[in-house]
Amino acid sequence: MAGLKYYERTKLLIELIEKKKTGGPSKLAKKLQVHKRTVYRILDDLRLSSSHEIIYCKDSDSYIFLEKN
Repeated sequence: MAGLKYYERTKLLIELIEKKKTGGPSKLAKKLQVHKRTVYRILDDLRLSSSHEIIYCKDSDSYIFLEKN
């Protein structure tokens, strides 16, 4: 079951990033119902497997995807 929850959280995180509605790490942790450290772990996993960079944008108060150079 833990793997399924992880997959669901990762999918939700991707959707929130695409919509630019993640908020900061604390808000995002609440949305995903996990600890802030888990948010960082999921983001690290996504960064390794994604063809995009994932950064936090203060202007939009959200994590966003950027094309890797």
